[in-house]
Amino acid sequence: MPNPYHYGAPATGAQFIGRRGELEALLSRMRAGVNVVVMSPRRYGKTSLLLRAEELLAAGRPRAAVVSTNVFLCRDVATLAARLVSGAYRLPGARRAGARHGLADFVRQLQVRPTVDFDDAGRPRFGFSAGLAPADADTVVADVFALLGAVGDRPAVLVLDEFQAITRHGEHLPFLLKALSDQHPMVSVVLAGSQHHLMSKLVVDEGAPLYGMAQRLALGPIPDAEWVPYLSEQARRAGKPLDRDTASLILELAGPVPNDVQHLAFEAFEVAGSRVSPAEVEAGMRRAVDHDSNLFAERVTRLSPGQLRVLVALASGRAEHIFTAAFARQVGLAGGQSVKKAIDALADDETVVQRDRRWRVGDPFLASWLRRAD
Repeated sequence: MPNPYHYGAPATGAQFIGRRGELEALLSRMRAGVNVVVMSPRRYGKTSLLLRAEELLAAGRPRAAVVSTNVFLCRDVATLAARLVSGAYRLPGARRAGARHGLADFVRQLQVRPTVDFDDAGRPRFGFSAGLAPADADTVVADVFALLGAVGDRPAVLVLDEFQAITRHGEHLPFLLKALSDQHPMVSVVLAGSQHHLMSKLVVDEGAPLYGMAQRLALGPIPDAEWVPYLSEQARRAGKPLDRDTASLILELAGPVPNDVQHLAFEAFEVAGSRVSPAEVEAGMRRAVDHDSNLFAERVTRLSPGQLRVLVALASGRAEHIFTAAFARQVGLAGGQSVKKAIDALADDETVVQRDRRWRVGDPFLASWLRRAD
């Protein structure tokens, strides 16, 4: 049977794991027109949670009206505007959706007219010129809010994933969203981001443009009590049993990031014969590390010698009290301040992360590669 584990992209359907409380909290607010800010470290399943909520809203009765886009993937404000208009065209309950003859009626509702062409299936694609004026982009966003606000008695939701990238499309956009949200109180605005300091400046900190606008929903690690039965049940259904101790080993080696856990489980399942045992988990870890060994080698060549020595020490698990003179001598640095500079540089791209008040290598496969090379 196909490998039952999934990594490298948001988990949907049967691959979605846990988050029952967070999902219920998000759905209840989406349905009630309450604004939400979802914050989590990178790869903790934020986008998977958003997609699962959208799936359930789409399956509900009445079907919710949802416009959703990833702000980071929009190369400019014209792309952002086009994606929002495309989402508005597909809103449920409108006769125009999927009908070419209703396209002109939809376009007439927009104050700034997009270009329109059609894909091979006859579906319309909307666009705006790369030189779309900021005022025109603001008008498009306002029109999308108005269309969501006019859907009647069904839930209306605007989802902006990786929202921390919004200001690169215009410093004023957070203020515009706040004003439009106030004008359309029954539209639930969901702002999600994985860079805590940037999201805080936009939404959380006192004095932020969107301060007080949204309820906060923070994602932490998925508890082992949810992971263990999921890993075991997925393997059983796919014909290669995996006991609880083996599931716990996967979590020990690859946790707590959901993507990493699914990755190791995938590799262990691939190498297993009739069942997944600890030996297959260890083999799966070696296989995962081998796949990315060239990438890891290239990555560490960009580090300074001091940064690399700090990283190796963290990967070894022997790094205690890292800002002391003793640790600085261990890694060949001048003192605690030099260690701090190295940690700050490594944390910028999440090569190292702080978990349980300790600094660790963020990627368990990179950590394993470093231990192998040490």
